[in-house]
Order: sequence, then structure tokens, then C-alpha cells
Amino acid sequence: MKYVLTRHAFAYLLSHGVPAIIGFLGIAIYSRLLSPEEYGRYALVFAVAAMVNAVLFEWLKVSVLRLSKIDVPKDVFYMTVKASFVGLMIVSLALATVFFLVSNWLPWPLLLLALFLTWGQSWYQLNLSLLRAELNPLRYGRVAFARAVLGLALAVLFIAAGFAEIGLLVGLIFGLVFSVAPLFIKRWGLKLNRSKISKPLLKQFASYGLPLTITMLLGMVIHQSDRIIISSMMGVESTGTYAITYDLTEQSIFTLMLIVNLAAFPLAVKALEEHGETTAHKQVKANTGMLLAIGVPVLVGLILTRESVAYLFLGEAFRDTAVALIPYIAVGALLKGFKLYGIDILFHLTKQTKLQIVPVVVAAVANVVLTIALIPKYGLEGAAMATVIAYALSIALSWFIIHKQRTKLPFPYKEFVKILCAAAVMAISIWPFLGGSGIISFLIQVLVGISSYGLVYGFFHYEQLFTLLKRRRKEREM
Repeated sequence: MKYVLTRHAFAYLLSHGVPAIIGFLGIAIYSRLLSPEEYGRYALVFAVAAMVNAVLFEWLKVSVLRLSKIDVPKDVFYMTVKASFVGLMIVSLALATVFFLVSNWLPWPLLLLALFLTWGQSWYQLNLSLLRAELNPLRYGRVAFARAVLGLALAVLFIAAGFAEIGLLVGLIFGLVFSVAPLFIKRWGLKLNRSKISKPLLKQFASYGLPLTITMLLGMVIHQSDRIIISSMMGVESTGTYAITYDLTEQSIFTLMLIVNLAAFPLAVKALEEHGETTAHKQVKANTGMLLAIGVPVLVGLILTRESVAYLFLGEAFRDTAVALIPYIAVGALLKGFKLYGIDILFHLTKQTKLQIVPVVVAAVANVVLTIALIPKYGLEGAAMATVIAYALSIALSWFIIHKQRTKLPFPYKEFVKILCAAAVMAISIWPFLGGSGIISFLIQVLVGISSYGLVYGFFHYEQLFTLLKRRRKEREM
């Protein structure tokens, strides 16, 4: 199973890694074309869209991923999913209309863009979930690549035309819609056939996914509420500076952990369905080991090279704040990835998603309270600290609940020690090369870090490497 995980993760790395690189390029461009205030308005719209997505649409995506293998005709399955999505679009439109009538917090053009962004993100993620369930990383990669390229190109074009944050949002929305257009034509069709909508299937979606709504909303509160609070307490400009640093740093760690999970979660579900809970827990343990093997060295590398990262990837107006924030945000990103893909996966596998609510409620409340309390004294660093504490608290409570359920958390303790040792060697190796701010200096730091970590990590896993090489030779001979 470890070999399958490695092979699938590598496929997702190729198919998802390139879009991630394009995303980094986008951040570097946007930070030079937009002011902190303009990026702050974009960040607020994005935060609103993310929260609406979490409340109304995310449960459907998760249900589709978990229940895609049930025994119903495909046309019935797709029609039921499509009907559910259309219904949620109508609900979100009604909510947006009410919000517009009772509040002027967001001007109507930004509110409308937030609604379109919500629909685009939700539809895009729903289609990617189906590709994941089908274990089709290559098709997944083509869609993700198209979205990244189209979104960046159109956003830059509209920004250059003078539309600022409006152009960025419109470009991203078009990128989301156009990237999944071929799937819409092939898989979904234009008509809504009521006779093929399955009410029992709708109930299954609801019984599995709806309990996740509260969890997902509160998870978004932890992730996005700080931007809204910063805007209220410090202004939109501070929101922009904070948000772009957060986007850059979290994307570095969380995207890599996401890639591992894209390959890992379907394998864990398959292990549970075909071989039972014990085998599934072994797979989860292997998944967690790979998550940490990717996340920990990136965390250490980001903290050590933060000055070079800020200089290369961000415009001048954002750099000084980024250097101060990157360590906190990097730790928070690692904790978030570990919670979502190393702990919460157990609740999903056993379909006990209601148990996730308590830790996330406590963490969300703690994040809001701590953000408000720490900003006056520590500024933007206080908001980042609050997020780290919230994720740590959520992990501790989730771990406690799992223990109370008499389920041993399949944490790879020995593997974690090996990872820490390799990361420590990497840090010592990078240290002499710190101080430069140019691209050559940064590339040297990256190469030294990857080489030193790879050598030590490979030394700890030489037997697995030899086994993997032998299998590849056999496959070539066949």
C-alpha cells in the first residue's frame, strides 16, 4: 500500500504541482500590480466566498467523494448531484439578496462577485472530487492546470486594463468556469431530468454530509475570520498585507500536504471497504507519515529562508510584514494540514463526522477571541498567533475524542522522529548559506536543503527505496 500511495502521490505532484507553481507566480505578480488596499478588498471577497462555500456547498462535495462508489446508475447519480447543486445555488442567491437589502458592508459589485466566485469554486471542486474518487490524477491535473493558467492570464489581463481587484476576481472566476467546461458537456448536460433524481441518494448525501456543515463553517472561521477582524480593527490595507503573506506561506506547505491527501484518502477508503478497519488504520498511518515527511521540511525551510522568499515573491509594500508573519503562518499551515488529513480522516472513514464539531467549535471561538485580544498588542502577528493556537487546540481536542472512542490514533511516532532528525540536518546545512536575498542565493538554499534532507531521509528508508526500485524494474521487464 505504501508503494501505491507513493505512486499516486507522485502523479498528483506532477498534476497539481505545476498549478501550484503558477499560483506562486500569480502571488508574485499580484503583489506588484495591486496595492495592499486593493488586495485587501479581494481578500475580503474571497473570505466571504469561502465561508458561503463551506456552509452551503462543501458538504455535497465531501458526500460525492465518499459515496461515489455506491450501487446506483451513473446517470441517476450525476443527475441527483446536479439537482442538489442547482438547489444550493438558488439558496445562496436568496441569501445574497437578503444580505444586500439589510447591509452595505460589501458594495453590490463585490457582493455579486463573491456569489459568482462561490459558485465557480464549488462547481470546480465538485468536479475535482469526482476525478479523485475515480483515481484519475492525470485528468485531475489537466483541469487544475487549465484553471491555474486561465485564471492567472485573465486576471493579469484585467488588472492591466485598470480593473484592479475587480479584474483579479473576474479573471479567477472565468478560470474556474472554463477549466471544467469540457466536463460539464461530457458528464452533466444542460437538462435537469426530475425522473432521474434519486430521493434516497439525496438522503444519503444529507445524512453523511450535512453534519459536516458546522465543522466546515467553523474551520473557515479559523482560516478566514482573522481577515475580516483585521479589516475592522486595522483597515483594509492591513488585511491585504496579511492575506497575501498568508496565501503565499500556506500555499507552500498546505498544497504539498493536499497533494498527498488527494492520493491518500481514496486509498484509505478502499482499504476500509475491502480489508477492514485494521488495514485502513495502517494506510492512515502511512498517509500521516508522508504528510509529515513533506510538511516538516517545508516548514523549516520557509522559516529559515523567509527573507529571501519575501524579497523574491512579494512586492516591496508587502515584504517587511511578510518576514515577521511567515514563521507563525507556516506553523499554522502544518497544523491545519495535519488536523485535516491526519486526524479528521478517521472521523470520515467511520462516518462519525458529528464528533468533529466540538473541537472545531472550541477552536473557532478561541481563534476569534484571541485575534481580537492579541491584535491591539501584537498587531498582525497577534492574528497569526491566534490561528496557530486555535489549530493546536483543535488537534488536542480531536485526539482526546478519538482516544475516548477507544480508537488509537495511527500516528507514526518512529517515522516522525526520523523526519525531525532529517529536518534538523537540513537546517544546519542551510544555515551557512543564509543572508543573501537574490534568486541565486535562494536557489542555493533550496538545493542544499532538499539535498541534505533527501540524503538523511533516504538513509532512514533505504530498504523501502530498494524495494521500490526492484518493483519498477520488474514492471519494465513485464
